[in-house]
Order: sequence, then C-alpha cells, then structure tokens
Amino acid sequence: MKEVAIVGAGLSGLAAAWKLSKSGARVVLYEKSRGVSGRAATRRREEYLYDHGANFFRTEDPEVAKLVHDTLSSTDLLEIPGEVWTFDRGGVVGPGDVVQNAVPKYSYRDGIKTLGKLLLLEAGATLRAGICISGLRHGDAGWDLLGAGGETLGSHDEVILSPPAPQAAEILMCSEMDSPLRMGIVEGLRSITYRPQFSFILGFKERIERPGAVHALVNSDGDHSVSWISFEEDKPGHVLAGESVLVAQMSPAWTRSHFEEPPEALLPEIMRQVRTLLPGVETQPDWWDSQRWRYAHPEAAMDPGVARLGESSGLHLCGDALAGRGRVTLAIKTGLECARRVITRGKDGEDGAAVSGCGQTDPA
Repeated sequence: MKEVAIVGAGLSGLAAAWKLSKSGARVVLYEKSRGVSGRAATRRREEYLYDHGANFFRTEDPEVAKLVHDTLSSTDLLEIPGEVWTFDRGGVVGPGDVVQNAVPKYSYRDGIKTLGKLLLLEAGATLRAGICISGLRHGDAGWDLLGAGGETLGSHDEVILSPPAPQAAEILMCSEMDSPLRMGIVEGLRSITYRPQFSFILGFKERIERPGAVHALVNSDGDHSVSWISFEEDKPGHVLAGESVLVAQMSPAWTRSHFEEPPEALLPEIMRQVRTLLPGVETQPDWWDSQRWRYAHPEAAMDPGVARLGESSGLHLCGDALAGRGRVTLAIKTGLECARRVITRGKDGEDGAAVSGCGQTDPA
C-alpha cells in the first residue's frame, strides 16, 4: 500500500487524493490554509453566500462529468441559468460564444467550495490543515515533509506538489534532494508566470438591471479595467429575494497596478468601472467585500516533460500550471492524470541522493 503525501488541497490535489485513495493508497493532504478547494472558494456573510474566485464550473469533459454527476453527491448541485455575454474596451455589450453558452454551468447551494469538500469526503483521505510545508527531504525510504523549523512532519513513499508554480518552486528550493533534478524542475516551474486578480463583491438590497438574459459579462479584448461581472442571485440559496450581489473581477493589468492598495480606497473606482457596464447601478453598495488572488491564472502551460522529471524518484506535480489555464475542470484533470501516473509507477526507478538543501549553492 503506497503512502502518498499531497501538498495543497486545491481541486487538483483533492482529485488526485480521491483517485489514489480509490486505488488503495493511503493519502495525507497538507494544506497551509484552514479550508479546501483553493480558488474554487466560497465566503459567507450573514445571510449571503458568494463564489469569489472561480464563479462556476462546467462538466463537458466525460471523466469529470462522471465524477461530479455520478460519483459525488449531486443533491445540492445547481445549474446556473443565463448566458455569458461579452463586452469590449468601450463597454459595448454583445452576445457571447454560442457553443460555450450551450454548455451547462454549475455551482452548489452552499457554494463552489462544496466540490472540494465532496472530493475530500469521498476520498476518505487525511487532511492536515493549517500546515505549511517549507521543504522536502529525499532519502532511500522515500520523502520527508519539512515544517517551518525544518522538523519532519511526515514520511511518505511518494509526494505530489499541487500549489501554484512559484510556491512549488519555493518548496523545492528549500528541499534536500538530487541537486540537478531539483534545479531542472525549479527552472520549469519558474518559467510559469501568473495573472493576478483583484475581486470585489458588491451587495445591493435591490435587484440590479441587466443588459439581457445574462448570468455574467466577460471582457473580450483584455482592454477594460474589469474582466468579469456576474450575478450571485442566479444561484439559489446565495442571495436574499429581491437583492443582488455582483462579483466584479478586475483585469490583470489593473490588478497589478493596484494590488497593494487598500480595497476601501479603490471602491469608488470599482463602482465607476462597473457603471460603464451596468448603468442601472445608481447607488453605492449596501455592503461589499474583496479578495486578492496573486496566482489567479497561469499564462502558459509548463513543459510536461519537465513536470515529469522527478517521477522516477516519486516526486510528482499537478495543478493549473500543467493545464496552462485557470479552469476548475482542467485543474481536476491534472490531478486525475497525476494520480494515474503514481498508481502505475514501477518500484524500480532510480532515486537521487540527498545532497543539497535550502541556502546551499548549486553547481553550474
């Protein structure tokens, strides 16, 4: 029975945990935050629920569809009505992609975060939340996971890194393992850059008028300060009757310019930009919230050959860096594919010696 550690309890790591557990492996998830699901995040504020990262997911992939609709509980699964329309740099709104709009959109009555909770429940894996992994140590017996003080938090046969590429690279840089292998993977991880995203949630005690039968508006040319606006009241159980909650996600360029600024100082500008798309927003929000996402969307996919460099030693990668796009379904797919490789990996791979750690100089 393999003992597998997964660093990160986002959807890719959770999907890997589910598939590995079903194969008979013992799986432990290490997550630095107190919850699961990563950017598939839901927040509660009094009577309101809102998905403030990924807004919904689709199940056009057959493997993901079977997992979501047949394996996991679908009791609270919601199909979201309305289409996704587009707008350009001038705020001109038009119909969206006909093909994409024909594909159902989903969340849950208790928010999109439920997807991660269901994966964890079905996997039966152990979750160690609030645990920050600072590095790894590779030896003949497998992999040790190291805490902030260098203490061993757990020993496992194989380890999967699922955090965003920059965070995974940081962990490897502070790891004791074969140095050329480590630097080869780190170089690949560091080649992936991410688009940040500043999200604002705007609550109104009245219904906001829309330009048509839409659930969301998405910027089509990348030249507007807003990249996305959606209506949480389309999800039953999220918003009180007769009210609106808008999720406004700002563009990468705008976010980079304002990432470190206090959100309360940015609110007037947010409202000005929202009104260029929704003129019916005549008042200030009755309440609001915000979230900064430093690693919202990868800008390219990691070379799959580089991603598999460590597999003969039992080191694996999954997550959106391998997909090249920040999509729920794609993240899940990378986790399932990673788990398949762990399950089928032979026991006779060459292991590198533990020769270098954090702060040591690597050979040229």
